[in-house]
Amino acid sequence: MKSDGSPGRLRPGLRVLVTEGSSTSARQNLYALAYAGAVIDVCDSNARFCMARYSRYVRKCYRCPLFTTAPEAYLQFLEERLRAEKYDILFPVHDEIFLVSRCRERLAARAALAVANFEALERLQSKAEFMRLLVELNLPHPPTVFVRSGRDLKHACAFPCYIKLAYSTAGRGVFLVHNAEERDAVANRLEAEGRLTGDAEILVQRPAPGLLSVVQTVFQHGRLVAGHCYQARAMGVGGSARARISVSHPLVLQHLAAIGARLSWHGALMIDYLWDPASAQPAYIDANPRIGETFNATLSGLNLCAILVQVALDQPLTPHGPGRAGTRTHSILMTLLAGAQEGQSRLALAAELGRGLSHQGIYAGSEEELTRPRDDLLSLIPALWITGRVLIDPRAAERLVNKTVHNYALSEKAAQAIRRLGAPGEET
Repeated sequence: MKSDGSPGRLRPGLRVLVTEGSSTSARQNLYALAYAGAVIDVCDSNARFCMARYSRYVRKCYRCPLFTTAPEAYLQFLEERLRAEKYDILFPVHDEIFLVSRCRERLAARAALAVANFEALERLQSKAEFMRLLVELNLPHPPTVFVRSGRDLKHACAFPCYIKLAYSTAGRGVFLVHNAEERDAVANRLEAEGRLTGDAEILVQRPAPGLLSVVQTVFQHGRLVAGHCYQARAMGVGGSARARISVSHPLVLQHLAAIGARLSWHGALMIDYLWDPASAQPAYIDANPRIGETFNATLSGLNLCAILVQVALDQPLTPHGPGRAGTRTHSILMTLLAGAQEGQSRLALAAELGRGLSHQGIYAGSEEELTRPRDDLLSLIPALWITGRVLIDPRAAERLVNKTVHNYALSEKAAQAIRRLGAPGEET
C-alpha cells in the first residue's frame, strides 16, 4: 500500500475503522483522517448519539459493547466488524487502546494497526509506572510519593498537593487539595470506594511551576518520527485545554525520543507537562498511550493521524519536523461546558457564546476545533443540542460530561479485567 508521498495524504479510498466516537479526541482525529483522504467508520457504545456520528466524514457508525464493562464482548465485536468488511486500518482513539494492545495480535491479523506492546503500554497507562520511568531516565517531574492506605495518605500530603489515582481519565481521578479538610474529604471518598485497602497505589504529587502543555508524538519501532507541542491558553473540562497555541519545545521532543527508545515504542504517545518559561524546563506529569486531540497539530501543518496510519502500514518514514508555532485553536462547546460546571449563570454562558461567535477574547485569530460548519455542516447538530441543554439548565453539563467520559474512560477495575484476558495471540 502506498500513499502519494505526502505526510498529509493517504492512498485514496483507504478504509479506517475508528474504535470510539464519543470523545473530543475522536472528533478531531476524524477531521485529520478525512483531510488525508481516508474513508471512516466508527464504533461506539452510544452510536446513535455520539459526537462522531454527526459528521459528513463518517460513512457508518456501529453500536458496540462498552469496552470497560464487557472487554471480551467489545473485542469480539471488533473482530466481527473486521471480518464483515475489509478495513485497511484499525485506529484506536482513547483508553480502549489498553484492550487493543492486550490483544493486538488477534486484531492485527485482520487490519493494520500501530499500537505498542502491552508491557510497554502498561508503563504509561499507569500514572505510578510513568513516574517510575521518569526516575529511571532522570527526566524532570514534580516530587511524588506513592501511598496505599489512608494513614499514609494523610502523612504524605504537604499542601497544596495533588492526589491521583493510578488509572483515571479526563481528570476524574485527580484531586487538588489545599488543606487538611479537603484532604480528608478525598481520603473518605477513596476509602468508601475501596481504594485505600493496600491493593492500589495512590500518587501524592506537589505542584510544579509552569504552563500546562502537551506533546503529541508518533513512533515507529522506537524511533520518533513526528512530534507536536501545544500550550493551554485556557482550561476546560477535566483539566484539558479549551484553547491552545502551538509552541516549539525541542528539549521536550528530545526527552520523548528517549522515552520511546527505552520502551521500543510503536504508535502514538501523548504526555502532559508543565513548562516553566523562567527556566525553560519541563516537568512531566501524565502520559497517555494515544494520539489525543490533534486538530491544533493538523492546522499547524503536521497531520499526526495520517503519519500514524503510515506507521501502521509499516511504510518507510523519515522524521518530520514540528508544525508551525503560534497556531491558535479553541472549542466554544468545551468552554460552555466548563463554565456551566463551574456554576456560571445562563447570562454569563450566553455572553461567552457571543464572544466565541464574534471571535473576541481568546477566540480572536483562533480556529474552532470541533464545530466546523463550513467543512462539516452536520457538526452543528451536537453543538446546537448541547449548547441548548446547557443554556436551559447549566446543571446538565455535569451529567453530559459524566455520561460521555463513561463511554471511553479506563478505570482500575476495567484494567484488571483486561489483564485477565488470554495472553496476546491466544483465543479466549
